[in-house]
Amino acid sequence: MSALDLVRLTPEHLKELTLIVSQGRPRSRKVLLAMALIWLDCAKNGPGLTDKYVSQTLGLSLKTLAELKKQYRQGGPSQAVNQTPPEDQVANRTKIDLPFEEKLIALANTQAPGGRERWSVRLLAQKATELRLIDSVSHMTVHRLLKKHNFNLAEN
Repeated sequence: MSALDLVRLTPEHLKELTLIVSQGRPRSRKVLLAMALIWLDCAKNGPGLTDKYVSQTLGLSLKTLAELKKQYRQGGPSQAVNQTPPEDQVANRTKIDLPFEEKLIALANTQAPGGRERWSVRLLAQKATELRLIDSVSHMTVHRLLKKHNFNLAEN
């Protein structure tokens, strides 16, 4: 690990991050990012925990930690913990609307194709794009929509 990868919090930054952790909701993203910075602190009295340990313990990816450190170096703790997804990622997100959700549920209620016993989320995602119900949709989005509507593929 190079010196650029290390986080060294100033006393002021440590105080700011500690305040975020103490006043925020325990599992909010902002609090998790603040905790990560505190745990990664390699300053004189900082714990200096490894990226791998912090990633596994807080459930943050190594990529997120790398971006967190980068944002901290560029703009301090406020910029780092108030991360928003890059604009291109937000712009490319598919807008899921109620009519699509209704069509997806209706599709999931039909007989699964190709002699399959039941639908899978991957198969539903693939069929939804084939039927042009939507331009593209991931199997995880299908999973979340089914869960939102309490729809269990195993029971149907």
